[in-house]
Amino acid sequence: MKPKHKSWPIFTSKTQKGKLRDLKVRGLISKYIVKQLGFCLAEFFSCTQRRKTKLVKKALALLGDKKLKGKPHYKVYANGLSPRLRTCDGGKFVKTEWLYDLHWYTEVKGCDYQPTGLPLVVECEWEPNRRKAKKKVPYSGIKFDFQKLLVANASLRLMIFIKRKHDKICELDEYFNKAIESFRNLEANSKFLFIAFDEEKEGFYYAQKVKGRK
Repeated sequence: MKPKHKSWPIFTSKTQKGKLRDLKVRGLISKYIVKQLGFCLAEFFSCTQRRKTKLVKKALALLGDKKLKGKPHYKVYANGLSPRLRTCDGGKFVKTEWLYDLHWYTEVKGCDYQPTGLPLVVECEWEPNRRKAKKKVPYSGIKFDFQKLLVANASLRLMIFIKRKHDKICELDEYFNKAIESFRNLEANSKFLFIAFDEEKEGFYYAQKVKGRK
């Protein structure tokens, strides 16, 4: 089922050929993320769940390490990275999950344990429902992980998940809107980006939400 909301355009291999400025999200980082994850599509739907995770984290780790236009070089923490990307195997990224599945950060030069900013935090969930949940709630797996992003003090919060055949993005869209607006500790203009891989379309839907903006 297609989303009923125009705010969730679809990105496919055809979209990949378009220009960065044509992507329907605001902000250079959001556009780069959508474009970068688009490169995963060629392999994403034909590989295992573990491989899917590695593909996504590799793409975001390499993007964070790039000298993006007008943006500084970011350090990256993420669990589940491929061996050649890990510091212990000669790579440059720390294979550690610190609060979130992946995050970009900056810190005071030459000082340990003094972060100066979190440009990006990411939660990635492939199972729509929590297996051990006592109460059956639609999309409980996605909603459970999304809560972590609500409490994140970051410039951009990214939620990645899979839309299966009978899943309805319109229901999740309504939940995301309500959760963002109702969480009182979340400041106005807090930014969120969503990526929903679609197995039928072999692409992904994406959306951006900002607290206080309709």
